[in-house]
Amino acid sequence: MTETTKAALNRLEYPLAAGYIHNWLVAGPYALEIDNLASFAGEDFKAKIAAAHFRPDLPFAETPAEQSRFVLRDERGEHPFTWQVGHTLEDHFVNLTGFYHTCHYLCAWAYAEVTVDEACAVTATLTTNGPADLWLNGTHCHRQAEFQLQLPYRRSFTLNLQAGCNTVLVRFENVAARACPYVMALHLAGVDDTTAKVTLPSAMPLFERRQRLANVFAAAYLEQSTYQRDHEIKVKWPADARVAGEIVVRLQTPAGRIYAEGKLLVRPGEELNLGKAYQYPEGSYQMVLMPTQTEYYVHGLRIQRRIDLQIANGKYSLAPYGSYEQRRREALDDAARRNLNLFSEIAKMALGRWEQIKPAVIEAAIAGINRRADCSDFYLTGLLGMQYRFGNDPAFPAALREPIEACILNFKYWMDEPRPEGTRDAMCYWTENHQILFHTCQVLAGQLYPDRLFPNAGKTGAWHRQQGERRAFAWLRKRAAGGFQEWDSNCYFSEDVLALSHLADLAETVELAEMAAVVLDKLFFTLAVNSFKGVFGSTHGRTYAAQIKSGRLEATAGISRLLWGQGVFNRSILGLVGLACAQSYELPPILAQVATVLPDELWSRERHAGVFEEEYDRKTGTWEVNKVSYKTPDYMLASAQDYQPGEAGVQQHIWQATFDPDAVVFVNHPHCLSEDNSHRPNAWHGNVILPRVAQWKDVLVAVHKLPADDWLGFTHAYFPAWAFDEYALRGGWAFARKGDGYLALTASRGLEPVWRGPQALEELRSYGQHNVWLLHMGRAALDGDFAAFQEKVLGLDISFEELSVHATTLRGESIDFGWEGPLLINEHEQPLDGFKHYDNLFCQVELNAEAMEIEFIDQLMRLDFSARDADRG
Repeated sequence: MTETTKAALNRLEYPLAAGYIHNWLVAGPYALEIDNLASFAGEDFKAKIAAAHFRPDLPFAETPAEQSRFVLRDERGEHPFTWQVGHTLEDHFVNLTGFYHTCHYLCAWAYAEVTVDEACAVTATLTTNGPADLWLNGTHCHRQAEFQLQLPYRRSFTLNLQAGCNTVLVRFENVAARACPYVMALHLAGVDDTTAKVTLPSAMPLFERRQRLANVFAAAYLEQSTYQRDHEIKVKWPADARVAGEIVVRLQTPAGRIYAEGKLLVRPGEELNLGKAYQYPEGSYQMVLMPTQTEYYVHGLRIQRRIDLQIANGKYSLAPYGSYEQRRREALDDAARRNLNLFSEIAKMALGRWEQIKPAVIEAAIAGINRRADCSDFYLTGLLGMQYRFGNDPAFPAALREPIEACILNFKYWMDEPRPEGTRDAMCYWTENHQILFHTCQVLAGQLYPDRLFPNAGKTGAWHRQQGERRAFAWLRKRAAGGFQEWDSNCYFSEDVLALSHLADLAETVELAEMAAVVLDKLFFTLAVNSFKGVFGSTHGRTYAAQIKSGRLEATAGISRLLWGQGVFNRSILGLVGLACAQSYELPPILAQVATVLPDELWSRERHAGVFEEEYDRKTGTWEVNKVSYKTPDYMLASAQDYQPGEAGVQQHIWQATFDPDAVVFVNHPHCLSEDNSHRPNAWHGNVILPRVAQWKDVLVAVHKLPADDWLGFTHAYFPAWAFDEYALRGGWAFARKGDGYLALTASRGLEPVWRGPQALEELRSYGQHNVWLLHMGRAALDGDFAAFQEKVLGLDISFEELSVHATTLRGESIDFGWEGPLLINEHEQPLDGFKHYDNLFCQVELNAEAMEIEFIDQLMRLDFSARDADRG
């Protein structure tokens, strides 16, 4: 069972970190795809899967050591694993989080040795997302068997440590279905951190060199996490770092493709420049620090450090340009050349580039849909659109016709359809964007094959069309009346565009096509009002970290560029290609003007609200958000007013200040320090506990009330120093300038800039259970130069209480706001809710109106939401 290196073992030595073990030997995860989900039906399917695959025994017998190996054998074959040293971040987590498009059983192992001077009983707290077991000195001491998807759960128990060395082994399991947070942390209360130590056995050759390299790697840092085309990609070492050694640095993708490599002798203050970002394809990368090639490949010195970064090297357009048709061709050309997925192939077809088509890419998309992987609805929408538009072209690959037809006929079009024995289904149906995509697929498939039998439901295409139209109309009416529950979502508006553009262009029922086009117009109006120079810098009902840290990476950035010439084409091509292919949809010119005009002051209030339905949302009740945005020629500030303060957050992005695609600032309450999208919330998107926020034009207050046992104990600001023309930290404030726009940010518990680690030069932390953040925006036109702005802010009368603030503003007003009570401006109460649906320069309309009018100068546009589907129930 075990294949452990027999060489004499060395020991790596580390301190305890406030009782936490931060350094482990980690193996796994073992990931077993679950084929027959029907056998584990029910809300407790994860517990059933875990129980079915539980093994009481360990798959290894010898003591784990760095670089030693073992093999786990099951009915599907042999699975080799290597023990690797894993260092946690300050969040204490061994983090194996990932996204699984199909259901998997997961199992991993972590090992450490804890040495204490005297025998003692300690309280151990084990934190996991799923079942876990702990062995102390070879004896099984504890098992916990619950599941908790996002925020992990904690269980405490007593461990009796012996004097000297104690071996600790944790096996932690999970069941993945789509996003899968998968963490483990162990805390030992009652151990003296000053004398206790953690040791890890190591079979690594060249051990002393390994230790020196570890110190060199740990001291390295990047000055930013996102690089645009003109930025130089550098890895640096502090001038005061006490490290030295020859190493190799690689720039590579997470999948391992190497794009650049350099060798250097590291000294204090050293840096390695791997060139400008435009040399490399856009996407996710890692800066890999490693030994020399001889040490790594010949001598087996397999130690590395990987630092994540993003390259966004598209040419960003800050100003409108060209015609819609010109930009449409550009969008398709950009998507085609990327060769990303099915939608790149669709773009090639739209451009008539049949000789460039890669049938294997289309076949892979079909295979994923047939497996009912998560997001299959995204790709089936594209496949259906491709079949409608290009399926009869003589150049269409003939070998694909039969697989496409079978894929469409055999799909599961809604969650109430049966899941036959022996099939998989990891699809998400019930979120707002998935709903309309499934309904779109059902409509288009039913239209395409009205008389054919669809085996999964045992119904004809005509029946599917009727069901799809009923559901699509229901979705459209709710969006028309109350707006989007995933409000201003820079990640999921693009998926809504994918669905709506296909319905508007391809639905044969005229009323449905027209209603889809009207709701698409409304979505684009919302995007226009809440964008700044192509950045969808609004508050968001759902978002992801990369897309709020950089407007260049927003899924709506390419759509904005197509619509009104501001933004950038990037790797998010699904909604973009869907819209670019929908030639019967015409963008009303007034919407482009709304998006691009920048008056001296634009104050907008919105209210979006609705009712959940069990059939679609798997829950009942109501939802509502009241939001504001304030635009000037130099910046935009946007927020969700008094949105569910004190409630658990997920992916909601409550406020943001935007100067340009890179210079953005916001604050959140993080759950962990990982930016993996499967953590919801993670380091930057979402909040563990939602704050209470109020904004009055260019001033914003965010009040945070953290739980007493909060995991990290701080809130923090994303403050990318590298993105500003100037910044300063003085007098308890963080000041920033971009162009003629200014920002001043402070917190009642103070600000601590983070100079090292994965958030270096991008993070301001503020520790404390109760905290009040205060933001003031400024402009050269109103406040003079940057130095004058700083002095004026420092001269304001600011009075913080535990959970409230009184302040004077640069506009000669006073603001009072706290965890409770109203927002007062000059001692007069201002509303935080009950807004009109839209209330701004362009549109004033109540919620649930039958129509809305959008007006700009001499143009007037009317959106009529009164379309009915009486014949379809």
